Amino acid sequence: MTYTYLLLAIFLLPEANGLAAKRGIAYNNNNPSGNAVYANLFKGHTKVSWAYDWGYPSWNLDSSFEFVPMLWGLPSGADPDWTAAVQTPGTVNILGFNEPDLTYDASSNIIPEKAAAGYLTYMQPFAGTVRIGSPSVLWNNVGSSSGGSYNTATWTEYFLGNCTGCHLDFAAIHYYQDCVTPDGQNGAVWFEGNVTNAHDVLGLPIWITEFECYGSEQQQIAFLEQALPWLDSQGYVERYAYFGAFPQYLINADGTALSDLGSSYASI
Repeated sequence: MTYTYLLLAIFLLPEANGLAAKRGIAYNNNNPSGNAVYANLFKGHTKVSWAYDWGYPSWNLDSSFEFVPMLWGLPSGADPDWTAAVQTPGTVNILGFNEPDLTYDASSNIIPEKAAAGYLTYMQPFAGTVRIGSPSVLWNNVGSSSGGSYNTATWTEYFLGNCTGCHLDFAAIHYYQDCVTPDGQNGAVWFEGNVTNAHDVLGLPIWITEFECYGSEQQQIAFLEQALPWLDSQGYVERYAYFGAFPQYLINADGTALSDLGSSYASI
């Protein structure tokens, strides 16, 4: 029995899960091939180790990447496909609800109490066998939220207050902001401050599962040149994924190769 617990403890260590390779890819199968073709363009770039597609399955993601399944929203009932995805050999980490703190159409938009109940039902049964992330929230959100006129930090506080039986191994956050803020501040510095604040408030290792600065390609590359070495140097930042593996983002307009931005993301 002692040997079994020792193996489990080793399995759950970040170093044992390849978390030292922090860089990842956010992708989907909305392309002419209907699979992970855009994400697979990063194959061979050793700084990119993992990927997720806001759901499951992986749509033929290359086996050189760790696929991280996500339960995007609150199921209406038992979800055997989710259970099967989590129990697929090689699954080490799982992600939860996507932007439940927001109310727009592409967010999962769940009030904290229901999100907590959903976590207890659909995520917590896997505690101790995989590493569980918190709901993926837009940490720099300062506007209204799904539960009323409060921001993401308050949504997260309410979620944690209702999820007292939850075991969370890391916190997942999103960040979207200008490469240069309207008052002329360096966007990378602003980003670093947001990530630091999330860690200070939540007290968990951080995954930034979506982030982007708004600006020209050259402005974005300059942002990454500052932000990526900083992320790699922060021990509490386990993983991150710049948005995203799509044409005219990290992929060129033809969908045939990495864009200049994608090449920079893969190599900086």
